Amino acid sequence: MVKTVADIMVPLSEYAVVDAAATIVDALRALQESQEKVPPGRQPHRAILVRDRAGRIIGKMHHFAFLRALLPERKARAAQDLFDRAGVDDDFRDASMHMLDFLIGDFVDVCERARNVVVGDVMTPVTVSIRERAPLSDAIPMFLAQQTLSLLVTRERETVGILRLSDFFDELSREIMQGDRPGGEG
Repeated sequence: MVKTVADIMVPLSEYAVVDAAATIVDALRALQESQEKVPPGRQPHRAILVRDRAGRIIGKMHHFAFLRALLPERKARAAQDLFDRAGVDDDFRDASMHMLDFLIGDFVDVCERARNVVVGDVMTPVTVSIRERAPLSDAIPMFLAQQTLSLLVTRERETVGILRLSDFFDELSREIMQGDRPGGEG
């Protein structure tokens, strides 16, 4: 029997989902609540899905998105002038200023600022999905091409779940090892 994406996906009803207008605190609460429902032996969730006003999944809040929420929006004008005189390009200057602000800021203050960040401002948009009835093997090139830890799972055009690379890897490992057991195929 060919295993499909639906066989190992996490249904949307079991995953953390928040509105794009939610705050980081709301997202963390949703993640915590969904973690409490993870069955024993299954990997914890590492992201939160973000939906628009129509209820469509439009993005993910993952570790890097949370880090983006910590970066301050302010820039020191004097330091910008110094970078301009030195001939440093805008991208390098912006990255350096964000890192400097983060490093000299008190960690507690950084976290306090992040509490009020809106999820829609820092989420990573998602546009790629896999059909729930697709064979699991179809996920391999998609994970590789997208360099992502999860793929949205769709039925027709509606998101019904998420296929996590960790679950895919666990399933793949079981199948590989099964052929190596005494009495197994292989």
